[in-house]
Amino acid sequence: MKTLHLIFLIFLFSGKGFSQPPIPETEWKHYSSENGDLEVPNGSEQQTSCAVFDIDKDGINDFIVTERVQAPAVVWYKKNGEKWDRYILDTGLLRIEAGSAVWDIDNDGDLDPVFGGESRSSEVWWWENPYPNYSPEIPWKRHTVKKSGATKHHDQLFGDFDGDGLMELAFWNQNANTLFLAEIPKNPRENEEWEMIPIYSYANDSEMQPPGEMPDWKRVNEHEGLAKADIDGDGIPDIIGGGRWFKKTGDKKFQENIVDASYSFSRSAAAQLIEGGRPEIVLVVGDGIAPMFLYEWQNGTWKRKTLITEIDNGHSIEIIDFNGDGHLDIFNAEMRFSEQHNPDAKLRILLGDGKGNFTDYIINEGFSHHEAKIADLDGDGDYDILSKPYAFRAPGIDIWLQNGTNKK
Repeated sequence: MKTLHLIFLIFLFSGKGFSQPPIPETEWKHYSSENGDLEVPNGSEQQTSCAVFDIDKDGINDFIVTERVQAPAVVWYKKNGEKWDRYILDTGLLRIEAGSAVWDIDNDGDLDPVFGGESRSSEVWWWENPYPNYSPEIPWKRHTVKKSGATKHHDQLFGDFDGDGLMELAFWNQNANTLFLAEIPKNPRENEEWEMIPIYSYANDSEMQPPGEMPDWKRVNEHEGLAKADIDGDGIPDIIGGGRWFKKTGDKKFQENIVDASYSFSRSAAAQLIEGGRPEIVLVVGDGIAPMFLYEWQNGTWKRKTLITEIDNGHSIEIIDFNGDGHLDIFNAEMRFSEQHNPDAKLRILLGDGKGNFTDYIINEGFSHHEAKIADLDGDGDYDILSKPYAFRAPGIDIWLQNGTNKK
């Protein structure tokens, strides 16, 4: 475990005047599986998903890490003093893709995770949280949301997207070229496949030129990324993903609305980053090299502004108020694939002022971040960071606990 003083560079991005958001005076304690602070998940070199939530209802967030080439496929970690104890969640070898979602699926008072299969799997799974009976070696019971059809399910999201007061699960099925919406069954433990409807489909025949360099394994016009926000202010959350947002318009019908058709292969986030008007949308490249864009709705047009001209595999993005100034900020982290590739890979927060200006606050460089999360990991009320590599220096986990002026 190491204590790291703040590393920061300041670049001000402004489209509406010049102002200076506050820079937090922050120290970070770094914990790593390389130092023995955590046990590695397994021997895998392809760590895929990551989810953070309070598994055992003790008031402190736990976290899950998955992989797709070795068993156990799913493990979870519970904080224990200055270390984290590792528990096996699933002993099997599962082809799990990136992305995750969490909800109390069986309505028993605890939270249950969802992960989807990758290009060799036609399944989406959920696991029944066994609260309060946990054991380091006894796996949870696994159920299926989907077990047939096309493969690859990169990204899942829970929300009441049809306004009926019940939660639905939205998920991409990339090799079906489809965004699905699935209703949680009344008896989810007994249903092997949930009722689901396709709410958007796309073709692989052609696409607009993407705004950067995409990986050679990406299919033509492949879509990914999911977020939610009430874009049009009707009180019902809308789905954001694939460079679009989707609004319910009728019984089992959703309308596609274009944000940026050239940026379908991107990570998505949305919130009120600029005061007034509709929520803003942020798109960034998850795999590849391309800009980070902010989209502001103005009279029916999504006006695009470049926040950072080049992000290298920025697979992690969230919107939070990091410094507690009442203005939302953007968390983003980049990947590495080798010693030579992206050696200064950045984990950063763009501190916002509510007017469209951002200060680039860089927390660290040189790590490999895939599906990194920003959340309170030690129960002290401030934001900490959980990260893992996808492949470079995998298996492994890194945690940065915040111990500065933002502690509450």
